[in-house]
Formats: sequence, C-alpha cells, structure tokens
Amino acid sequence: MKNKLLFGMVLLMASSTSYASVKDKKAMRNVDSNILAEVSKVKSSCGNSALDVTVDWDSYKNMISSNGEKLNKDNYKSEWVISHSGQRTVAALEAITSICGSDEDYKEELAKLKKIKITAKQDFLDSKNNFTLSDNTLNIETGHKMTRRASDYTDKIKSLF
Repeated sequence: MKNKLLFGMVLLMASSTSYASVKDKKAMRNVDSNILAEVSKVKSSCGNSALDVTVDWDSYKNMISSNGEKLNKDNYKSEWVISHSGQRTVAALEAITSICGSDEDYKEELAKLKKIKITAKQDFLDSKNNFTLSDNTLNIETGHKMTRRASDYTDKIKSLF
C-alpha cells in the first residue's frame, strides 16, 4: 500500500503543472532579467514611483502542457514559448517607454501604473496579445509563435487611456 501511495504521489508530482525543464527555467530567468532591465527604463521615462511586473509562469506551463500536440506539430519547444513571451513583454514595455517619451498626456496616465501582470493565452495558435487596464494595473495576455516590436503595441496601449 505504501509503495502504491508513494508511486501515486511521484506520478502526480511529475504530471503537475509546476514542472519545468532546466531549459525552461533558464529561459524564465532570462526573461525575468530582460523585463527587469526594461522596467527601469519605463520608470525613468514615465516617472512611475513604483512599477511591479509579474509573469504568471504557471499560466505558461499550463498552456505548454495542454498544447503539446500543437507544439509538436510545429516542432516548437517550450523554452521558445517562454522566450517569445519575454520578447513580447519587453516590446510592450518599450512601447510604454516610447509613448511616455513622445506624449505628455499619455505619460501622465502611464506614470500612474503600479503593476503589470503577464499571463499566457491558453491556445498556442492564438498569436495576438490582449491588453486590459484595471485601476493602476495593466494586464497583458500574451499570444504565441511570433515575435513583436514595440510599434506593434503602441496603439493598443494608447487605446486603454
């Protein structure tokens, strides 16, 4: 009985969404580092007193887990999903920095942001980012597969204000 229970616990842990390969973990750390560097630019350009950017890595792990067949069909690796998410997030932050540098009215509003929350869209084939604003929090639901530039997000971010 003990062995069956132990095996069940090991199986449950192995199938848990908290699992990430070494390559995934390295990609996440790299993304977090790139985001942190870009956040300091946003604060400097926009004048935010505080700005906390969090990535819900569990949402990415869940998406990767539930879209295994789609990823395999495209020969797409999980660390690429993570890396592209980071690139898209940095592009959104670059867009915010650019907006603040070119328009005082938007800068005044963007300076009020206190949090940016990043989550993954749950369909790997959905390539568009969604932006929503709730009080002083910008929510970004990232799409997949394609890289983006800051200019791809400028109008979407401006439309929230």
